[in-house]
Amino acid sequence: MKINRCILLIIAVCCYTSISAQDTVQQKKFTVTGYISSLQSATFDSIQKNWVTENLIHNRLNFKWFPSTNLSGALEVRNRLAFGENIKLNPNAASDYKKDYGLLNLTTNVFQGNSYLLNTSVDRFWLAYEKEKWKITLGRQRINWSQTWVWNPNDIFNTYSFFDFDYAERPGSDALRVQYNNSEVSITELAIKMNSQKQVTAAGYYKFNKWNYDFQLLGGVLNQTDYLIGAGWSGAIKRLAFRGEMSYFRPINHFSDTTGLFLASVAFDYTLGNSLTFMAEFLYCSHVATNLENFQTFYSAPLTVKNLSFVKYNLLLQATYPITPLLSGTLAGMYFPPIQGYYVGPSLIYSVSDNIEFSFFLQSFGAHIKNELGEKQKIRFNMVFLRAKFSF
Repeated sequence: MKINRCILLIIAVCCYTSISAQDTVQQKKFTVTGYISSLQSATFDSIQKNWVTENLIHNRLNFKWFPSTNLSGALEVRNRLAFGENIKLNPNAASDYKKDYGLLNLTTNVFQGNSYLLNTSVDRFWLAYEKEKWKITLGRQRINWSQTWVWNPNDIFNTYSFFDFDYAERPGSDALRVQYNNSEVSITELAIKMNSQKQVTAAGYYKFNKWNYDFQLLGGVLNQTDYLIGAGWSGAIKRLAFRGEMSYFRPINHFSDTTGLFLASVAFDYTLGNSLTFMAEFLYCSHVATNLENFQTFYSAPLTVKNLSFVKYNLLLQATYPITPLLSGTLAGMYFPPIQGYYVGPSLIYSVSDNIEFSFFLQSFGAHIKNELGEKQKIRFNMVFLRAKFSF
Protein backbone atom coordinates (compact mmCIF):
# COMPACT_ATOMS: atom_id res chain seq x y z
CA MET A 1 0.00 0.00 0.00
CA LYS A 2 2.91 2.32 0.75
CA ILE A 3 4.29 1.75 -2.74
CA ASN A 4 0.89 2.52 -4.27
CA ARG A 5 0.75 5.83 -2.42
CA CYS A 6 4.28 6.61 -3.51
CA ILE A 7 3.29 6.08 -7.15
CA LEU A 8 0.38 8.52 -6.87
CA LEU A 9 2.57 11.04 -5.01
CA ILE A 10 5.30 10.85 -7.67
CA ILE A 11 2.75 11.42 -10.44
CA ALA A 12 1.20 14.40 -8.63
CA VAL A 13 4.56 16.02 -7.91
CA CYS A 14 5.80 15.51 -11.46
CA CYS A 15 2.57 16.89 -12.94
CA TYR A 16 2.84 20.03 -10.84
CA THR A 17 6.58 20.51 -11.38
CA SER A 18 6.44 19.86 -15.13
CA ILE A 19 3.52 22.18 -15.78
CA SER A 20 5.12 24.91 -13.66
CA ALA A 21 8.38 24.50 -15.53
CA GLN A 22 6.70 24.77 -18.90
CA ASP A 23 4.90 27.94 -17.84
CA THR A 24 8.23 29.66 -17.28
CA VAL A 25 10.06 30.78 -20.39
CA GLN A 26 13.43 29.86 -18.97
CA GLN A 27 15.47 26.87 -20.05
CA LYS A 28 13.22 23.94 -20.95
CA LYS A 29 14.28 21.58 -18.19
CA PHE A 30 10.96 19.72 -18.14
CA THR A 31 8.73 18.41 -20.91
CA VAL A 32 5.35 16.73 -20.79
CA THR A 33 3.83 14.65 -23.60
CA GLY A 34 1.26 11.91 -23.75
CA TYR A 35 -2.08 10.85 -25.12
CA ILE A 36 -5.56 9.74 -24.15
CA SER A 37 -7.53 7.17 -26.10
CA SER A 38 -10.83 5.32 -25.96
CA LEU A 39 -10.72 1.74 -27.19
CA GLN A 40 -14.01 -0.10 -27.63
CA SER A 41 -13.65 -3.85 -28.20
CA ALA A 42 -15.83 -6.90 -28.77
CA THR A 43 -14.83 -10.56 -28.65
CA PHE A 44 -16.86 -13.37 -30.22
CA ASP A 45 -16.51 -16.84 -31.70
CA SER A 46 -19.11 -16.15 -34.38
CA ILE A 47 -20.69 -12.85 -35.35
CA GLN A 48 -24.15 -14.36 -34.80
CA LYS A 49 -23.34 -15.54 -31.26
CA ASN A 50 -22.80 -13.65 -28.00
CA TRP A 51 -20.36 -10.73 -27.96
CA VAL A 52 -18.22 -9.87 -24.92
CA THR A 53 -17.54 -6.13 -24.87
CA GLU A 54 -15.11 -3.86 -23.07
CA ASN A 55 -14.14 -0.20 -23.11
CA LEU A 56 -10.65 0.93 -22.21
CA ILE A 57 -9.80 4.57 -21.52
CA HIS A 58 -6.03 4.73 -21.85
CA ASN A 59 -4.06 7.77 -20.71
CA ARG A 60 -0.28 8.11 -20.92
CA LEU A 61 1.88 10.79 -19.31
CA ASN A 62 5.54 11.16 -20.29
CA PHE A 63 7.66 13.43 -18.10
CA LYS A 64 11.24 14.23 -19.14
CA TRP A 65 13.75 16.08 -16.98
CA PHE A 66 16.99 17.76 -18.17
CA PRO A 67 18.75 19.25 -15.13
CA SER A 68 22.10 19.60 -16.95
CA THR A 69 23.85 18.85 -20.22
CA ASN A 70 24.97 15.42 -19.05
CA LEU A 71 22.05 14.34 -16.88
CA SER A 72 18.48 13.45 -17.88
CA GLY A 73 15.58 11.54 -16.39
CA ALA A 74 12.15 10.23 -17.24
CA LEU A 75 8.94 9.16 -15.57
CA GLU A 76 6.29 7.62 -17.83
CA VAL A 77 2.92 6.45 -16.51
CA ARG A 78 0.05 4.39 -17.95
CA ASN A 79 -3.43 5.00 -16.55
CA ARG A 80 -6.13 2.60 -17.75
CA LEU A 81 -9.83 2.64 -16.90
CA ALA A 82 -11.39 -0.62 -18.09
CA PHE A 83 -15.06 -1.48 -17.83
CA GLY A 84 -17.54 -3.84 -19.43
CA GLU A 85 -18.43 -7.49 -19.76
CA ASN A 86 -14.86 -8.67 -20.26
CA ILE A 87 -13.92 -7.42 -16.79
CA LYS A 88 -17.12 -8.82 -15.28
CA LEU A 89 -16.81 -12.30 -16.82
CA ASN A 90 -13.05 -12.73 -16.35
CA PRO A 91 -12.24 -13.57 -12.71
CA ASN A 92 -8.53 -12.93 -13.33
CA ALA A 93 -8.93 -9.52 -14.98
CA ALA A 94 -8.10 -7.42 -11.89
CA SER A 95 -5.06 -9.51 -10.95
CA ASP A 96 -3.79 -9.54 -14.56
CA TYR A 97 -3.91 -5.74 -14.74
CA LYS A 98 -2.11 -5.48 -11.40
CA LYS A 99 0.83 -7.73 -12.29
CA ASP A 100 4.23 -6.05 -12.38
CA TYR A 101 7.17 -8.14 -13.57
CA GLY A 102 9.86 -5.67 -12.49
CA LEU A 103 11.99 -5.65 -9.34
CA LEU A 104 9.90 -2.75 -8.01
CA ASN A 105 6.13 -3.10 -7.88
CA LEU A 106 5.04 0.12 -9.61
CA THR A 107 1.63 -1.09 -10.75
CA THR A 108 -1.62 -0.89 -8.80
CA ASN A 109 -5.39 -1.00 -9.19
CA VAL A 110 -6.47 2.32 -7.70
CA PHE A 111 -10.03 1.04 -7.42
CA GLN A 112 -12.05 -1.84 -8.84
CA GLY A 113 -15.52 -3.34 -8.89
CA ASN A 114 -17.38 -6.24 -10.48
CA SER A 115 -17.21 -4.78 -13.98
CA TYR A 116 -14.64 -1.98 -13.84
CA LEU A 117 -11.16 -1.09 -12.62
CA LEU A 118 -8.70 1.80 -12.75
CA ASN A 119 -5.07 0.77 -13.11
CA THR A 120 -1.94 2.90 -12.82
CA SER A 121 1.48 1.63 -13.90
CA VAL A 122 4.92 3.28 -14.07
CA ASP A 123 6.67 1.60 -17.02
CA ARG A 124 9.56 4.10 -17.36
CA PHE A 125 11.45 5.56 -14.42
CA TRP A 126 15.14 6.20 -15.09
CA LEU A 127 18.12 8.52 -14.79
CA ALA A 128 20.81 8.73 -17.48
CA TYR A 129 24.29 10.23 -17.45
CA GLU A 130 26.09 10.97 -20.73
CA LYS A 131 29.64 12.17 -21.26
CA GLU A 132 31.67 11.95 -24.44
CA LYS A 133 31.29 8.34 -25.67
CA TRP A 134 29.65 6.99 -22.50
CA LYS A 135 26.04 6.69 -21.44
CA ILE A 136 24.86 5.07 -18.18
CA THR A 137 21.14 4.53 -17.52
CA LEU A 138 19.68 3.25 -14.26
CA GLY A 139 16.01 2.44 -13.63
CA ARG A 140 12.98 1.13 -15.47
CA GLN A 141 13.81 1.45 -19.16
CA ARG A 142 13.36 -0.30 -22.48
CA ILE A 143 16.41 -2.18 -23.78
CA ASN A 144 15.74 -2.93 -27.43
CA TRP A 145 18.29 -5.15 -29.17
CA SER A 146 15.88 -6.38 -31.83
CA GLN A 147 16.22 -6.20 -35.61
CA THR A 148 12.99 -7.84 -36.78
CA TRP A 149 9.44 -6.54 -36.22
CA VAL A 150 7.19 -9.41 -35.16
CA TRP A 151 9.26 -12.08 -33.38
CA ASN A 152 12.43 -11.00 -31.60
CA PRO A 153 14.84 -13.74 -30.37
CA ASN A 154 17.37 -11.02 -29.38
CA ASP A 155 14.84 -9.16 -27.18
CA ILE A 156 15.99 -10.87 -23.99
CA PHE A 157 15.15 -8.07 -21.55
CA ASN A 158 11.58 -7.01 -22.37
CA THR A 159 9.72 -9.16 -24.89
CA TYR A 160 6.41 -7.89 -26.28
CA SER A 161 3.40 -9.23 -28.16
CA PHE A 162 2.79 -8.29 -31.78
CA PHE A 163 -0.96 -8.42 -31.11
CA ASP A 164 -0.87 -5.69 -28.42
CA PHE A 165 -1.18 -2.73 -30.81
CA ASP A 166 -2.50 -0.39 -28.09
CA TYR A 167 0.84 -0.44 -26.24
CA ALA A 168 3.21 1.17 -28.72
CA GLU A 169 5.82 2.01 -26.07
CA ARG A 170 6.37 -1.66 -25.14
CA PRO A 171 7.40 -2.97 -21.69
CA GLY A 172 10.48 -1.86 -19.78
CA SER A 173 12.98 -3.52 -17.43
CA ASP A 174 14.40 -2.55 -14.03
CA ALA A 175 18.00 -2.46 -15.18
CA LEU A 176 21.43 -0.87 -15.26
CA ARG A 177 22.68 -0.22 -18.80
CA VAL A 178 26.15 0.98 -19.82
CA GLN A 179 26.74 2.05 -23.44
CA TYR A 180 30.02 2.97 -25.11
CA ASN A 181 30.13 4.39 -28.65
CA ASN A 182 33.28 2.92 -30.15
CA SER A 183 32.72 4.86 -33.38
CA GLU A 184 29.90 6.32 -35.48
CA VAL A 185 28.91 2.81 -36.62
CA SER A 186 29.89 0.71 -33.62
CA ILE A 187 28.58 0.44 -30.05
CA THR A 188 29.27 -1.81 -27.04
CA GLU A 189 26.71 -2.33 -24.27
CA LEU A 190 26.45 -4.13 -20.94
CA ALA A 191 23.07 -4.51 -19.23
CA ILE A 192 21.80 -6.22 -16.10
CA LYS A 193 18.22 -6.45 -14.85
CA MET A 194 16.35 -8.09 -12.00
CA ASN A 195 12.71 -9.18 -12.24
CA SER A 196 9.99 -9.57 -9.63
CA GLN A 197 11.25 -13.08 -8.79
CA LYS A 198 14.71 -11.62 -8.00
CA GLN A 199 16.11 -13.41 -11.04
CA VAL A 200 18.99 -11.70 -12.83
CA THR A 201 19.42 -11.34 -16.59
CA ALA A 202 22.83 -10.01 -17.63
CA ALA A 203 24.29 -9.71 -21.12
CA GLY A 204 26.83 -7.98 -23.30
CA TYR A 205 26.08 -6.60 -26.75
CA TYR A 206 28.29 -5.45 -29.64
CA LYS A 207 26.99 -3.82 -32.81
CA PHE A 208 29.09 -2.88 -35.84
CA ASN A 209 28.76 -2.11 -39.55
CA LYS A 210 30.36 -4.16 -42.33
CA TRP A 211 29.56 -4.41 -46.06
CA ASN A 212 26.73 -1.86 -45.57
CA TYR A 213 25.07 -4.19 -43.03
CA ASP A 214 24.57 -3.67 -39.31
CA PHE A 215 25.63 -6.78 -37.40
CA GLN A 216 25.21 -7.54 -33.71
CA LEU A 217 26.48 -10.16 -31.28
CA LEU A 218 25.26 -10.80 -27.74
CA GLY A 219 25.76 -13.26 -24.92
CA GLY A 220 24.99 -13.66 -21.25
CA VAL A 221 22.62 -15.27 -18.73
CA LEU A 222 18.80 -15.27 -18.84
CA ASN A 223 16.95 -15.21 -15.49
CA GLN A 224 19.81 -17.18 -13.88
CA THR A 225 18.44 -20.30 -15.59
CA ASP A 226 19.99 -20.27 -19.09
CA TYR A 227 23.18 -19.30 -20.83
CA LEU A 228 22.49 -17.49 -24.08
CA ILE A 229 24.26 -16.39 -27.23
CA GLY A 230 22.73 -14.48 -30.12
CA ALA A 231 23.35 -12.61 -33.35
CA GLY A 232 21.46 -10.36 -35.74
CA TRP A 233 21.77 -8.31 -38.90
CA SER A 234 20.04 -5.57 -40.84
CA GLY A 235 20.74 -4.46 -44.40
CA ALA A 236 19.39 -4.60 -47.94
CA ILE A 237 19.58 -6.65 -51.12
CA LYS A 238 19.21 -3.84 -53.65
CA ARG A 239 15.78 -2.34 -52.75
CA LEU A 240 14.73 -5.30 -50.60
CA ALA A 241 15.30 -4.77 -46.87
CA PHE A 242 16.74 -7.90 -45.26
CA ARG A 243 17.06 -8.44 -41.50
CA GLY A 244 17.11 -11.23 -38.99
CA GLU A 245 18.16 -12.41 -35.56
CA MET A 246 18.78 -15.68 -33.73
CA SER A 247 19.42 -16.84 -30.18
CA TYR A 248 20.42 -20.08 -28.50
CA PHE A 249 19.53 -20.89 -24.87
CA ARG A 250 21.03 -23.69 -22.82
CA PRO A 251 19.92 -24.49 -19.23
CA ILE A 252 22.62 -23.84 -16.63
CA ASN A 253 21.66 -26.74 -14.36
CA HIS A 254 21.37 -29.28 -17.20
CA PHE A 255 24.12 -28.05 -19.48
CA SER A 256 25.45 -31.44 -20.52
CA ASP A 257 22.23 -33.41 -21.11
CA THR A 258 20.05 -31.15 -23.23
CA THR A 259 20.05 -29.76 -26.76
CA GLY A 260 18.90 -26.29 -25.67
CA LEU A 261 16.48 -23.99 -27.45
CA PHE A 262 17.22 -22.32 -30.79
CA LEU A 263 15.11 -19.43 -32.13
CA ALA A 264 15.59 -17.64 -35.45
CA SER A 265 13.56 -14.99 -37.29
CA VAL A 266 14.14 -13.66 -40.82
CA ALA A 267 12.31 -10.67 -42.33
CA PHE A 268 12.03 -8.95 -45.69
CA ASP A 269 10.22 -5.78 -46.67
CA TYR A 270 9.85 -3.95 -49.97
CA THR A 271 8.22 -0.63 -50.89
CA LEU A 272 6.84 0.08 -54.35
CA GLY A 273 6.84 3.47 -56.03
CA ASN A 274 3.24 4.10 -54.96
CA SER A 275 4.25 3.58 -51.27
CA LEU A 276 2.64 0.14 -51.07
CA THR A 277 4.85 -1.79 -48.61
CA PHE A 278 5.07 -5.57 -48.34
CA MET A 279 6.62 -7.38 -45.40
CA ALA A 280 7.29 -11.06 -44.76
CA GLU A 281 8.71 -12.60 -41.60
CA PHE A 282 9.44 -16.18 -40.60
CA LEU A 283 10.13 -17.62 -37.13
CA TYR A 284 11.59 -21.02 -36.27
CA CYS A 285 11.56 -22.51 -32.73
CA SER A 286 13.54 -25.74 -32.21
CA HIS A 287 10.98 -26.87 -29.66
CA VAL A 288 7.89 -25.33 -28.14
CA ALA A 289 7.41 -24.77 -24.42
CA THR A 290 3.78 -23.64 -24.60
CA ASN A 291 0.95 -26.11 -24.05
CA LEU A 292 -1.68 -24.47 -26.21
CA GLU A 293 -5.23 -25.15 -25.08
CA ASN A 294 -6.82 -22.05 -26.61
CA PHE A 295 -5.76 -18.88 -28.38
CA GLN A 296 -7.11 -16.64 -25.62
CA THR A 297 -4.57 -18.11 -23.18
CA PHE A 298 -1.72 -17.38 -25.57
CA TYR A 299 -3.06 -13.95 -26.48
CA SER A 300 -3.19 -12.68 -22.89
CA ALA A 301 -0.21 -14.55 -21.41
CA PRO A 302 2.98 -12.57 -20.70
CA LEU A 303 5.60 -13.49 -23.26
CA THR A 304 9.22 -14.39 -22.58
CA VAL A 305 11.93 -14.59 -25.19
CA LYS A 306 11.86 -18.41 -24.89
CA ASN A 307 8.12 -18.48 -25.50
CA LEU A 308 7.63 -16.42 -28.64
CA SER A 309 5.25 -18.87 -30.28
CA PHE A 310 3.28 -22.04 -29.66
CA VAL A 311 4.41 -23.85 -32.83
CA LYS A 312 7.79 -24.50 -34.46
CA TYR A 313 7.10 -22.75 -37.77
CA ASN A 314 5.46 -19.33 -38.07
CA LEU A 315 4.94 -17.12 -41.10
CA LEU A 316 3.64 -13.55 -41.36
CA LEU A 317 2.75 -11.61 -44.51
CA GLN A 318 1.70 -7.96 -44.32
CA ALA A 319 0.83 -5.18 -46.76
CA THR A 320 0.44 -1.49 -45.88
CA TYR A 321 -0.83 1.22 -48.19
CA PRO A 322 -1.57 4.95 -47.73
CA ILE A 323 -5.03 5.07 -49.34
CA THR A 324 -5.10 8.86 -48.99
CA PRO A 325 -2.73 11.29 -47.21
CA LEU A 326 -4.95 10.92 -44.13
CA LEU A 327 -6.07 7.27 -44.38
CA SER A 328 -3.80 4.22 -44.33
CA GLY A 329 -4.67 0.55 -44.38
CA THR A 330 -2.84 -2.61 -43.32
CA LEU A 331 -3.60 -6.27 -43.90
CA ALA A 332 -1.58 -8.82 -41.90
CA GLY A 333 -1.84 -12.58 -41.91
CA MET A 334 -0.04 -15.36 -40.03
CA TYR A 335 0.05 -19.07 -40.73
CA PHE A 336 0.98 -21.78 -38.21
CA PRO A 337 1.41 -25.00 -40.28
CA PRO A 338 1.65 -27.61 -37.46
CA ILE A 339 -1.84 -26.79 -36.15
CA GLN A 340 -3.43 -25.54 -39.38
CA GLY A 341 -3.72 -22.22 -37.58
CA TYR A 342 -4.12 -18.70 -38.87
CA TYR A 343 -4.33 -15.08 -37.83
CA VAL A 344 -5.87 -12.34 -40.01
CA GLY A 345 -5.57 -8.70 -38.96
CA PRO A 346 -6.85 -5.87 -41.19
CA SER A 347 -6.71 -2.32 -39.84
CA LEU A 348 -7.50 1.25 -40.90
CA ILE A 349 -6.06 4.44 -39.37
CA TYR A 350 -7.52 7.87 -40.19
CA SER A 351 -5.60 10.96 -39.09
CA VAL A 352 -7.92 13.91 -38.55
CA SER A 353 -4.93 16.11 -37.64
CA ASP A 354 -1.38 15.74 -36.35
CA ASN A 355 -2.64 14.71 -32.92
CA ILE A 356 -6.10 13.17 -33.50
CA GLU A 357 -6.72 9.80 -35.13
CA PHE A 358 -9.43 7.17 -35.43
CA SER A 359 -8.62 3.48 -35.92
CA PHE A 360 -10.30 0.19 -36.71
CA PHE A 361 -8.68 -3.19 -36.01
CA LEU A 362 -9.87 -6.75 -36.53
CA GLN A 363 -8.00 -9.76 -35.13
CA SER A 364 -9.25 -13.18 -36.18
CA PHE A 365 -7.72 -16.47 -35.00
CA GLY A 366 -8.35 -20.09 -35.85
CA ALA A 367 -6.62 -23.47 -35.38
CA HIS A 368 -6.98 -27.20 -34.80
CA ILE A 369 -5.74 -28.07 -31.30
CA LYS A 370 -6.09 -30.92 -28.81
CA ASN A 371 -8.40 -30.57 -25.84
CA GLU A 372 -7.78 -31.97 -22.35
CA LEU A 373 -8.84 -35.45 -23.55
CA GLY A 374 -6.33 -35.37 -26.39
CA GLU A 375 -9.05 -34.97 -29.02
CA LYS A 376 -8.51 -32.57 -31.90
CA GLN A 377 -10.95 -29.72 -32.12
CA LYS A 378 -11.33 -26.63 -34.25
CA ILE A 379 -11.32 -23.34 -32.37
CA ARG A 380 -11.66 -19.75 -33.49
CA PHE A 381 -12.28 -16.35 -31.99
CA ASN A 382 -12.43 -12.79 -33.26
CA MET A 383 -11.75 -9.40 -31.73
CA VAL A 384 -12.93 -6.06 -33.14
CA PHE A 385 -11.55 -2.72 -31.92
CA LEU A 386 -12.54 0.91 -32.49
CA ARG A 387 -10.16 3.55 -31.14
CA ALA A 388 -10.15 7.33 -30.89
CA LYS A 389 -6.83 8.85 -29.82
CA PHE A 390 -5.70 12.36 -28.91
CA SER A 391 -1.98 13.08 -28.44
CA PHE A 392 -0.46 16.10 -26.73
